[in-house]
Amino acid sequence: MSKLSTWLFGRQYTDRNSRFEVRDSPILPTPDTGPVRASLPPEPGADALQPLKNWSHPFKDTRNPLQQLTHLAKATAGYYPLGRNGLWHGGVHFDSGTAGGLDQSSVQCLADGEVVAFRIDTHSPTTRYFINTITVEKPFSRNFVLVRHRLQPPNIEGSPDTPPSLTFYSLYMHLQDWAVYQEDSAIARPAFWPEAPTRRVKESANDVRPGNLEQRGLNVRNKDSQGKVIDLLPRGAEVTVIGEGKYRKLENTLGPANLLNTDGSLRGYVSNSLLIPVAGDEYRIATVHDSFDIRAEPSFHSDIIGELPTGTHVTVSGEGQYRKLERINQYVHFDWLQGEQKPLAADRVVVLETPVAIKAGALIGHLGLYQDGSADQPEEKLHLEVFSGDDIDLFIEASRAWAQRLPDKDKTWLKLAQGTAVVTHQENATAAQLKILSAASPLSAADLLVPKSLLDGLPADRKIAVPATADRRACNWYRLDGLLHDADNTLLDGWVREEVGVTPWLSPWSWEGYDVIFDYSTPKHAMASFLSAVDHFSEAQRERYRPLADKDDQGPMKSRLYDIIDRNRDGKMTAEELQAVLHLPAHAQSISQLIIYKESEWFHQAQKWDALDELLGHSGSTPHLNWLAEKQRIEQLSWWGEVAEKVGLPSWGKAYHFHPVGLVGSFSAENDDNDLKWLKVPYGQLTFDVEGNDIEDESHPLYRYFSRVVHWPGGASGITIGRGYDLGQRPAPESDLRAAGVEEQLLTWLIGAKGL
Repeated sequence: MSKLSTWLFGRQYTDRNSRFEVRDSPILPTPDTGPVRASLPPEPGADALQPLKNWSHPFKDTRNPLQQLTHLAKATAGYYPLGRNGLWHGGVHFDSGTAGGLDQSSVQCLADGEVVAFRIDTHSPTTRYFINTITVEKPFSRNFVLVRHRLQPPNIEGSPDTPPSLTFYSLYMHLQDWAVYQEDSAIARPAFWPEAPTRRVKESANDVRPGNLEQRGLNVRNKDSQGKVIDLLPRGAEVTVIGEGKYRKLENTLGPANLLNTDGSLRGYVSNSLLIPVAGDEYRIATVHDSFDIRAEPSFHSDIIGELPTGTHVTVSGEGQYRKLERINQYVHFDWLQGEQKPLAADRVVVLETPVAIKAGALIGHLGLYQDGSADQPEEKLHLEVFSGDDIDLFIEASRAWAQRLPDKDKTWLKLAQGTAVVTHQENATAAQLKILSAASPLSAADLLVPKSLLDGLPADRKIAVPATADRRACNWYRLDGLLHDADNTLLDGWVREEVGVTPWLSPWSWEGYDVIFDYSTPKHAMASFLSAVDHFSEAQRERYRPLADKDDQGPMKSRLYDIIDRNRDGKMTAEELQAVLHLPAHAQSISQLIIYKESEWFHQAQKWDALDELLGHSGSTPHLNWLAEKQRIEQLSWWGEVAEKVGLPSWGKAYHFHPVGLVGSFSAENDDNDLKWLKVPYGQLTFDVEGNDIEDESHPLYRYFSRVVHWPGGASGITIGRGYDLGQRPAPESDLRAAGVEEQLLTWLIGAKGL
């Protein structure tokens, strides 16, 4: 069972499909597949969702889209559309294998959209597995964020026609627990969490208590204007405040710390003769002295336990000459309080009644811990998916027609077709020599779309432009290393030729190379295929389960993958072959262009997993305890049934799955640094028109006033941001910066410079 455990403790599913450019007849739905509709009811709030304008890699990888795809080959498991175990997997993993080339400290949103649902457990649940004679609890994060997006081609200038659009969703699974955020307030929190009523004293608060210079924090005053100090809150202290203005009233404590009992109640009595009524039981203390005494008991002869400044407002109770203190009004400087965002709820699935807008690149969360049953230790992992419930065939057909009307500037991918000659580099070779050498050069074995941004970024010595003449077209030569491969899957280095007007440039809205594949197979089919491929079956079992395995192996999705992956044509898809394919840009791109209609991993139906009992050797008389534990984990991970209909996804669990990194790369490559749209100031950028400049030469004497860094212009000015935002001259700089989109830790650092 050792090989079986590799699958048993991973994620699972299977496939059967039919391509967009149909080669095989589609496999029709079975009675348990749910209804097949041409379109879904409108998503709640979908009409108000604006088409996305920006994309972002989940870890802000700035490498070209092809490198982003091949980097996924380094994942320890979880490839699209097959996991390391060779079974259906609707997304991609980022884990310890991918961490080497990425900053995986936080997860960012793939595209502009709106958060529609999430889950965050205080502590992730665990699964009890049996290892020999002992049991081990292994954690699995089921925390997720679901974001809805609207994809739409650009408008055509001068045309009133409305472009086609597609609603799709991005899923971020296995995120960090709420307890981790609670334990470390310095960890950045997603902006879609609402701000809690509780705030914290900033770590940069620098007030001190007389006689104790070691303790620093925030002064507490007796009035909201020109008040005197009556207490000191330590850095990080949690507070609740009310009111408006520079100073806000403390609500979570009844008085200064030195007057509080251990249960939080207030000690002390004050003379009735000093009380001036304000409203109800609230009074203002009035005395000819600067301060007044607080007595331990209602007697002039009792001990003095403290004093407060004249003008302090208090709430009292009782009768007689001395009244019992019930509350002392206290005020703190609001700018030195840090807002704290908290999830709307923990330990359950939350579907937002009002979705929260989110920008591409905005914080989604952080990697959580997930431990497979066969793993010795938990690891940080992200499962990333993109899927849609819309009719993809109709959208792609309309999108391709729309792309034909778009201007040439929107064609940002150069297609190097299979059979492109790759000429080995020779020093000082001319274009004419390269053309001659191309006749005997190795040929590429697969189509490859190359982003314009990659070609534009090549150094001058890796590009040769040949102008047109009367008898020949213009052409461009590009020296590309490690992008194309030959029939033996060997990467080729050398020069390739673009014949201007012949070698096609394509828009991402053409969906070049994309296939739509329909899969109606079950996990039972996939399990039979897998156990056969890893030689787990006896010969008798292999024959017995061959019909099940063939339904998976001969389905359109597996057929397409065999074309790409199975190099030795042995009819098996091994993890080693899959990884090798993902290291090749052209094959990684081909796989990323598969759109697979398949039941979601997160849609739970107990019967489809119970159907595996026989294959895995489980029965009432011979229970497979780890398989029973795994089925419980699968159910606990599922969320589709609680969310789908409320956000516009099909209730029956099937959706069109996209390769998430492939989709982002396809459309983010549209961005042209020279496009006039970049003149538009993005959200969160500070731009002013007074002090500062944009001189980037460090040797220039005015460089110190560079407007895009924090600087001091000199004279009466203080620390300044941009061209004239003087922190010291602004009444509420924290509110201004927060409204401008400046986030922690930068926010605290900037505010800490106020007054310098």
